[in-house]
Parts: sequence; structure tokens; C-alpha cells
Amino acid sequence: MAVSTPEIPESLRGDIRRYQDVTEKLRVILLNKQQVQLQLSEVQSALKEIEKTSEGSVYKLIGNVLVSKNREELVSELNEKKETLEVRLKSLEKQESLLRKQLEELERKLSKKLSGSQVGGAG
Repeated sequence: MAVSTPEIPESLRGDIRRYQDVTEKLRVILLNKQQVQLQLSEVQSALKEIEKTSEGSVYKLIGNVLVSKNREELVSELNEKKETLEVRLKSLEKQESLLRKQLEELERKLSKKLSGSQVGGAG
């Protein structure tokens, strides 16, 4: 006796595709968030190190060259970068939250559809 596999309804296929799309978007957001957190940590470390140094020259790495930089200018530059990264991080966290909510909703929807189709198909 041959077992027939039921055709997956188009609406279910669409929900599965949306779930996969949202999962991929979330993965990209999490990678970006991780990179921004790393950059933010580096900027904060640099600011702490500059605070520890006595007045005088500080250096900035540009490519493979260390360049002498005015202390106040560099601190200002790093603080601007820190603010930019913090804004970017908040934006990524909001996107992450929205995508997680979408995933939860899609999981509920898929679970409901799948449990409904299993009950109906077991006969």
C-alpha cells in the first residue's frame, strides 16, 4: 500500500518562507549588533587609556602608521564615535526585538496550522 504525502498548502508554504526570511534577518541583525558592541568596547577602552595618560601627545593608528594627535581632538573624535555606535546599537536592539516578536507570532501561527493539519490528516 502506497503512502501518499499530502500537498503542503500554499498559505503554509508562505508562512514557512516568511519564518525563514525573518530568521535570516534576525541572524544578520545579531551579527551587526555583535560588531557594533565590539567597536563600542574598543572605543570605551581607548577613552579609558587616554584618561590614564598624562597631558601630552597621544597617537592614533591610521592604517599601519601611528600618527601623533591632539589629545582633545582625539577624545572628541572618540566620544562622537561612541555616541554614533550607541545610537546604532539601540536601533539594532529595536530591530532585534521586532524580529523576535514576528518570529514568535509566526511560530504560533505555524504551530496552529501544523497541529490542525495533523489532526485532520490522521484518518
